[in-house]
Amino acid sequence: MAEPGLEFGPGSSFDADERRTLTALHAELLASDHPKTPELVRALVATLKRVARVGTAVHAYPPIFSELDLGGRHRDADSLVDLLGRVEEASADLYLPTRAVVGRVLVIAELNAWRLASYLHAEVHPAGAGGEDPVGAEIDHWLHGCVYSLLAEDVLRSLAMDRELARPVREKAVSGLCAMWESRHTYGARHFFPLLAATWAARRRIRVSVGTLLGVSEIFRLLQAGGDPEFVRFFCREQVASDEAEAFQEFLIGVPTERIRSLAELLEKEGGGVLGPAEAGLPTPGRDENGVHECVRFYEFFRDRHLAALARRIKDLPGPKKTAEEYVMIHYLEESDGGGGRD
Repeated sequence: MAEPGLEFGPGSSFDADERRTLTALHAELLASDHPKTPELVRALVATLKRVARVGTAVHAYPPIFSELDLGGRHRDADSLVDLLGRVEEASADLYLPTRAVVGRVLVIAELNAWRLASYLHAEVHPAGAGGEDPVGAEIDHWLHGCVYSLLAEDVLRSLAMDRELARPVREKAVSGLCAMWESRHTYGARHFFPLLAATWAARRRIRVSVGTLLGVSEIFRLLQAGGDPEFVRFFCREQVASDEAEAFQEFLIGVPTERIRSLAELLEKEGGGVLGPAEAGLPTPGRDENGVHECVRFYEFFRDRHLAALARRIKDLPGPKKTAEEYVMIHYLEESDGGGGRD
């Protein structure tokens, strides 16, 4: 029986470069001598069709501000800024435009499609097989691009809902959100906020040594791995606040401020020395650990720090009240002319 061909319907959200990667994977599967090649090919084709249907659902909803008036009700960017300033994070999805919510589902559907692609590729090109692996590298790139898009939205949503921030900053955060909601079926975080995307990509590539908990070696590795210098410069300026410095330390080392403090006390008690990743409680680097894909762990790397910072803010506890990414974006939005990306 002939294997199903790869088709990208009108609802497909994959751009030309992503389609080339998927087409190359499809060809790789067909050319393999894997005993379950037909099953692998069918799984890929079926998944891409499902993603296309989600893309069609996104287009079924009107642009965010195309319907402004309904009876005596009016909505626009200003009303959305007001609305997000009143809601709590736990219930925020109930107040967002449906196109925004379905669009986020589309990004998650794409993420799961790329995760499936990584598993299929591993079946025919197992780790340690040797030789160049451009298809595997491309799959990994697109997979984490989806993660960065989700994270960029989370950062902007957090700022848009922070009533303590100046309104112009919140307005720019909402502007950035709207730009992503309208176009994320074709553009991700790397287009809108390259500062964040480049730094996340670099952070994912570096191996944390922990050492003396200062994070100096991690800063150099971050820059060498392609991290945005603007991100690092923000935290290395002379007047950096203690909360900002601690948030950056969390970002570099990968453990909460409270854990860093307890480790620092341990080092002091033992008269100095250095710590290894295992002693700091860091997960073992790897693509897949205990059934949890590395891309999911990286998303949790941000969410864990964000929720810890939110808890400190609510309970007025010592330590950073935002993540390093949020502090940087506040500064970026304060200095920018709008909520989109940069040239």
